[in-house]
Amino acid sequence: MTADGHREDKRRKPSTPGRPRDGRIDAAIIAATRELILETGYPALSLSAIAARAGTTTAAIYRRWSGKAELVHEAVLSAETLDPPTGSGDVRQDIRALVEIVRAMFNRPEARVALPGLIADTVASPDVHSQMIARLAGDLPAFESRFGQERRDDDRLPMLAEVVAGTAIFRILIRSDAALDDAWVDQMVELITERWPAG
Repeated sequence: MTADGHREDKRRKPSTPGRPRDGRIDAAIIAATRELILETGYPALSLSAIAARAGTTTAAIYRRWSGKAELVHEAVLSAETLDPPTGSGDVRQDIRALVEIVRAMFNRPEARVALPGLIADTVASPDVHSQMIARLAGDLPAFESRFGQERRDDDRLPMLAEVVAGTAIFRILIRSDAALDDAWVDQMVELITERWPAG
């Protein structure tokens, strides 16, 4: 049970037939979530505060998201930052594109602030964890096929994506002030391409 009087494991309800969701409310909730994370941090963030800032109700939030972790995940790790390569023919250039995508996803202020608490809540919720992996996996097959990688057993992410995203997350977790800057991108690309097998 949350402070808002709702169960944390409450599943997202399907939209009522004939009554499509109002995209303006969705956008207002996402914007309010991003703003409040920067103001309060993730642990103190409440759905009631988000609802008040967005000009809506906690019930409206629960009709769209199962709880805080799912909402914050969608708000701060937006899939709009993902833009897989078109196939340049240059492995080094495509690896740089992957590193840049990971930087764009995790280096925004709201993502950096939310990440420690969000990871803990995500691991604790199988549903949210599955959605988080699906968000990444759904946009990375282009990289996988480009580099000739095959996924191991039932893994949903290519090893290369795990290496780059894992490095970025670890850096943020152990040093909140550490920048994912151009130097970091250059070093990641060098580290990966230096040992990349010929052909």
